[in-house]
Amino acid sequence: MASSEVPVLELPSIGNPFSDASISKLESLLPQYIAARRWFRAKARTIQKAQVEDVIPTGEKQSYVLVIRLDYTAGHSDLYVVAVALGQITFGNGVADKRPPAGADVIATYRTGDGSEGNIYEALSNEAFRDFMLEAIACSRSFRGRTGELSASRTVGWSEDYRGSGMKLKTSVSRAEQSNTSIIYGDRFILKLFRKIEPGINPDIEIGTFLTERGFRHTPRVLGNMEYRKSNGTVYATAILQEFVRNQGDAWAYTLDSLAGFFGRVLGGNTYAPVLESYHPMQIALKLAEQEIAPDIREKLGEYADSAHLLGRRTAEMHAALADGNAGPDFAPEPFTPADGDQLQQEMAGQADIAFELLRRKQAVLTETAAADASLLLRMEQQVLSRFQRLRDHAITTARIRTHGDYHLGQVLYTGSDFMIIDFEGEPARPLAERRSKTLAMRDVAGMIRSFQYAAYAALFDQAPGDSMDPDTRSKIESWSAFWSAWSSAIYLRGYFGAVKDLPFVSAGANERRTLLDSFLLQKALYEVAYELNNRPDWVRIPLRGILSLVS
Repeated sequence: MASSEVPVLELPSIGNPFSDASISKLESLLPQYIAARRWFRAKARTIQKAQVEDVIPTGEKQSYVLVIRLDYTAGHSDLYVVAVALGQITFGNGVADKRPPAGADVIATYRTGDGSEGNIYEALSNEAFRDFMLEAIACSRSFRGRTGELSASRTVGWSEDYRGSGMKLKTSVSRAEQSNTSIIYGDRFILKLFRKIEPGINPDIEIGTFLTERGFRHTPRVLGNMEYRKSNGTVYATAILQEFVRNQGDAWAYTLDSLAGFFGRVLGGNTYAPVLESYHPMQIALKLAEQEIAPDIREKLGEYADSAHLLGRRTAEMHAALADGNAGPDFAPEPFTPADGDQLQQEMAGQADIAFELLRRKQAVLTETAAADASLLLRMEQQVLSRFQRLRDHAITTARIRTHGDYHLGQVLYTGSDFMIIDFEGEPARPLAERRSKTLAMRDVAGMIRSFQYAAYAALFDQAPGDSMDPDTRSKIESWSAFWSAWSSAIYLRGYFGAVKDLPFVSAGANERRTLLDSFLLQKALYEVAYELNNRPDWVRIPLRGILSLVS
């Protein structure tokens, strides 16, 4: 946002910039600014007003942490954190040299009574402020605001060897995230600032610390955190510091690269993919998982065959670490009761209601294939809802455990030879209490399989964009896409089930596994429909196709 696009704020002085009057003016600018940020989660809601609830001066000169309450035209309010800094353009008696860094997000311009002028901008773009955040955690510092306190602390994972060297590392703001903002400190640390903050225990910090303390090697160690405490004692997690893991990108990018190679190998001739048995897509994957992978299948999939199997093992090891029976009430496995089945069925039906209602409201803006798929799916609404009834009709024998909660290829880093699981915050749209609750491990497994299917469709649409391709070519590409999705899912399941065997969170019977995977896959695809309609409408055709493949 360019400084010329916003009104000028009159500040009392640089030494005390945020008087009640200047805050009131700043609040009038915040709804438009925040609504345009990538990290703003409520894209489908309209901000009615913003109120700065707290201003916390930091140790870094002219930098402040603002705690902002957003009220919407409908529904509950949210709290967000925005760190701001003041960059002076001119003093009253001369030229300043503290302009905002190039590319900084400017919130407003300002001027003071003595003639000074400058910008209020996002402090995270300032290298000195990024260094300050790391130093605050290293030194376990606290900062008083008007109505609360921001506290930083180290965990048992922190080593005194980090002190000194960490402060001198080159820093940058990651462009990869959407719902939060991460700072990378050389090749040593990564600090994630939670933009939307909620009262209670944050599962990303809680689970990450739990796995760190138990020596789980396939997630980055948690080294520290920040929290905001209101004067009434309510605590909000604000940031998490973890070790930086050298990687080649996330598993989503790695998978799309592998898919490009796959299509390059199989599309050279006129052959179609081998016909898979006429089972439901999830039954195909479960059935194939019982087989040894044949050499010709492995040759077609390339190195991704080994990668999918390894990812299945790492998922199983994560679940085994989280299902520690001696870890106290927050982590010990619990039986899955009939009441749990009723609650899960209602949750899934509720997700379907949200997706179908949104689809009805936004159907008119869809085009081509997506419009046709949406029309077909809307006619199958009752058929979709009836699929969740199976959770009540079948006894579920497995235990509930803590899980990742939002498990997909984008939540895994690929190191070049292995995988590191990240981001245990859970699905952003769910309340914090739900994200911390125990559930069935198959929710994570289905999330990853759905991600394989998502990648296959994304690659398919890249290979065959629009509706202009001739039907025979499109049919050929679709057949190979289904082949890749089925076999990658099967190999992943083979790696997962081979590693967990008789552990209490694993369904032993084939029917139970099929019922759970089918239900969780369908729920995830419905969640994706709502997400895409609110954020990337052009992508909604991917979950629409996924749902139709599950219920047709």
